[in-house]
Amino acid sequence: MKTLAEIDKTKNDATGRASDVGRQLAFAGLAVIWILREASGNPIGPALVAPLLLLVASLSLDLLQYVWCSFIWTMFYNFQFEKHKSDDIKIDIPDAINWISYLCFWLKILALVLGWSCIADVVINKWRLFI
Repeated sequence: MKTLAEIDKTKNDATGRASDVGRQLAFAGLAVIWILREASGNPIGPALVAPLLLLVASLSLDLLQYVWCSFIWTMFYNFQFEKHKSDDIKIDIPDAINWISYLCFWLKILALVLGWSCIADVVINKWRLFI
């Protein structure tokens, strides 16, 4: 059996690792788009605009998640410290404090999956792979 603290640590480790891997996949997707771009006057063809925007959205949401988390936890800490005048006090943490961070996390994963799905669609249809 595991304690709730162990489960929470496991969850935090998993979401942190997913964020790291997702960030790497987003940058890799941007590199793939760069490789696939059309040689015409338009550096990014219309078929690659959607995956480009989705991968940029994923990276933006990744940054927003960490900026928001830093902001909200700093505000929460400052409020609690002013209230209790101690770092050693045990307090209840409201569930809502992480809501926006979790929303950003799941939206960035969704944008990443959709971006790579669009890239796969371009590759499969443009070069008629697997058809």
